[in-house]
Amino acid sequence: MNDPQFVEAARQLATRAMRSAKGFDGRLDSVTEWLLARRMSSQERAVVRRLLDKSLTAYQKDPRAAEALIGVGESKPDKAFPAAELAAWTLVASEIMNLDESLTK
Repeated sequence: MNDPQFVEAARQLATRAMRSAKGFDGRLDSVTEWLLARRMSSQERAVVRRLLDKSLTAYQKDPRAAEALIGVGESKPDKAFPAAELAAWTLVASEIMNLDESLTK
């Protein structure tokens, strides 16, 4: 699942969610409704929120790592979003894409 096409697909999904909603809940709902055809429970949201917060902090401290992640693939990242935020949401999208529920849907 770390294939460049998969990482790029996660980034595109993250970009789409970021364009469609401003806050955490709206963005997460966008991703999960597209992939799982449902919204996450409060417990699931808490897990995803921790991932997003940790990732965002890490990418804000290491902007080159954020640029490296969002630079994977042939399409260019959307410069309308900060690299650290887009990278963190890319990890969230990737995590949800890797759920058994997504893979077997």
